[in-house]
Amino acid sequence: MRALLSLLLLPGLALAQPALVLQPATPPRGVTLPPTSAALVDEATALTVNPAGLRYVGPAQLYYLHERDLAHDQLGDGLYLGSTLLGGLGAGFSMEWMRGRGLPDYRKTSLGLALGGEKLSLGAAYNGYSSRDDALDWLSSFDLGLTVRPTRFLSVGLVVKDVSAPEEGPYSLPRRYNLAVGLRPLGENLTLSADYLAREGDWENGRLTYTVLGHLVSGVRLGAGLSQGLGTDRSLALQVALTLDTSNFGVTYAAGGSERDGLDHVVAVRLSGQKYPAVRLDAGSVAMLDLDDRLSARGNPGLSLLGITGSDPYIQLLKWMDEAAKDPRLKGVLLKVSGLPDVSWAKAEELRQAVLRLRAAGKRVMAVLYSVDDTAYFVGSAADEVYALPGSSLLVNGLSASVTYLGGTMEKLGVTWDVARVGDYKTAPEQLTRRDLSPAQRETIEAYLDTQTGYYEMQVAKTRNIPPERLRESWKAGILTAARAKELGLIDGVLLPEELNAKLEALAPGARYDPTYSPRNERELRWSGRRRIAVVPVLGNISGGKSRGSPLGGEAIAGAETVALALERARKDPSVVAIVVRVDSGGGDVLASELMYRAVLEAKKAKPVIASMGDVAASGGYYAAMGADELWAAPTTLTGSIGVFFLKPALRGLLGDKLGVNQETLTRAPMADLLSSWRPWTEEERKAVQAWVDSAYDDFITQVAASRSLEKARVDTLARGRVWSGAAAKERGLVDSLGGFVEAVASARKRAGVPDGEELDLVVLGEARGLLSSMGGEPGVLADLLPAPEPALPPGVRGLIRETGLDSPGMMEPGLKASQPFTLTVR
Repeated sequence: MRALLSLLLLPGLALAQPALVLQPATPPRGVTLPPTSAALVDEATALTVNPAGLRYVGPAQLYYLHERDLAHDQLGDGLYLGSTLLGGLGAGFSMEWMRGRGLPDYRKTSLGLALGGEKLSLGAAYNGYSSRDDALDWLSSFDLGLTVRPTRFLSVGLVVKDVSAPEEGPYSLPRRYNLAVGLRPLGENLTLSADYLAREGDWENGRLTYTVLGHLVSGVRLGAGLSQGLGTDRSLALQVALTLDTSNFGVTYAAGGSERDGLDHVVAVRLSGQKYPAVRLDAGSVAMLDLDDRLSARGNPGLSLLGITGSDPYIQLLKWMDEAAKDPRLKGVLLKVSGLPDVSWAKAEELRQAVLRLRAAGKRVMAVLYSVDDTAYFVGSAADEVYALPGSSLLVNGLSASVTYLGGTMEKLGVTWDVARVGDYKTAPEQLTRRDLSPAQRETIEAYLDTQTGYYEMQVAKTRNIPPERLRESWKAGILTAARAKELGLIDGVLLPEELNAKLEALAPGARYDPTYSPRNERELRWSGRRRIAVVPVLGNISGGKSRGSPLGGEAIAGAETVALALERARKDPSVVAIVVRVDSGGGDVLASELMYRAVLEAKKAKPVIASMGDVAASGGYYAAMGADELWAAPTTLTGSIGVFFLKPALRGLLGDKLGVNQETLTRAPMADLLSSWRPWTEEERKAVQAWVDSAYDDFITQVAASRSLEKARVDTLARGRVWSGAAAKERGLVDSLGGFVEAVASARKRAGVPDGEELDLVVLGEARGLLSSMGGEPGVLADLLPAPEPALPPGVRGLIRETGLDSPGMMEPGLKASQPFTLTVR
């Protein structure tokens, strides 16, 4: 037997290039592919092997193949284009040209579609032949394919070629079948497959082909195929191949032969929109992470109509940083730090810990500070090296807390407020009823400031290796120059733009700067998708209905209907192993908060539910989270504020006394106009509402006691509206652990019993996804139906509205509220 055998008889190839039965001679069999299988193929060449594989191509691919069959003096060229489009639809197009001595030349043109998901795909292809031979020119056929990938380790393919068994003149294409099974016993680096190919009615003369594909190192692949006849034709054929990949370009050389034929050569060239694992000729990559850019909400209003909208940018940023820490390609990160929009101290702590995880994973991190305050500096100071530009503004001047009060304004307007609440610490209405801090409010804020300041000093002193007194000294200056910050040890130096390249080279010697770097941006090799952890966001003011944006451009609104539906979907989805409820909310409507709480209780009957608290998870936000199996908070998260209140304005002084408006009300019951915004309550009405509020408060603390396994009397002492820091809440049993989003995800993974080596995906459920997805039950049609306009109010006015709490129209609506003090700004 010769050393090399022909690859003609590989089953994937035999299906892809069916022999044309001709009497007395046989035309060329079509362009030969490198070793593959009907169960394995998932690139643009899938069109001619198993059209179901087009579902797995991903972004657009272009292949060109050239074959030279020395034994028969035949040439073949093939051009293959494939892509996975929206909605899991795969499409392919190919043209093959065959030329051979003494045989008719022809061109084969194929079109194919595939539809399905990660585990199952169905495909169909049309093949048309053209030639100067009139009979061959009329020939056409159809193929059907199926790929099933139930697990990471198993793939099954079934293909029926030439379904109609066409005949034109002396030419015929008999119907053929291919059953293929692929295995990955050791993961994605080694793939084995076996294919059985036979003509209909001639099963005993089929062929078996065995294929082995291996990834030696990044960017280097080997392949081999061995084929053997089972009937009267017992011949053997062998093919071997070597592939070298760069990110978007690859070259394959394959050679083979058989006992009867001579050597056959195939060269394939790949161009792809998706990156492949590439040959590494450098020492890795350095990436730039612009925090402000990553924190900016993304999305196209036009695409949102099709259900294509971005997820919460903050969660995506944390996911990016966590995946980057695990990426062996990444050697360094250039961290650009500026204003950090919508990031307060708890989120800043999560970002800081993410930077420290990058360092712990061996990535060198260099932070460049632009215009920063204490919060942004807190994040940047976690880097290995910290620099500022000559013109950087360093507003590192210590912490302060401010609350804006409108009580005096209300007096001038003649507006009074009826309030029913439980506890001196339930101070949310005081922004509208008082001129200044109440003693309870002052006590709460002072305690929080002390906790945050101490933590800030300790963490900066630790990573910058300076005594806390240095940080305190910087606070005396108000605004630091870059030079002064260097003198105090807050930064390592003042960086000129022209020095940046040299600094990066020194940061990670031998690594190259990659402006397009992204973790997990290479082609996915897995056959079946990863199991998932579902993230259900509760972001903004809690209200009934669907999650939506604020009409005044302020805080978002977390709708109970959206959150409950997302939890139900996560509970029923077999691919979801655990749920993380991400809460960044100061609360809102009591009923909506309780509905979220009940949905959490229902979800955790089926799978673990972990709550992750962001900057604030207070009052209704705490209510929504407390039913989880485990509660995680940052040390500086604002949480607690367990309590309820009822707030109602009396506008007669403004509308009647000042503007001359009059209102007369006729009733048929003693308290029919209890909720009237015209007049204040009577004493009887006040008692009735207070009794209602007391009952709701009792229900709240009862549920807290049950969820947290605390005595009800103990909960009452911790409640009454008192706001706690995350650290203080843990000491009192209101939360279980201190940590951020990543730690909560790790806890969810552990509770779900996921092995350490298994990779999981994070999927965010409960965000408005647009018109089409809403038709399938996803909330948020109206939110994405029209392009979101820019807020009409100037930024300064919008800021004032947020500070006074007026960006939440729900707070003005009748009903019980569970909300923290309207707005507490700590900088």
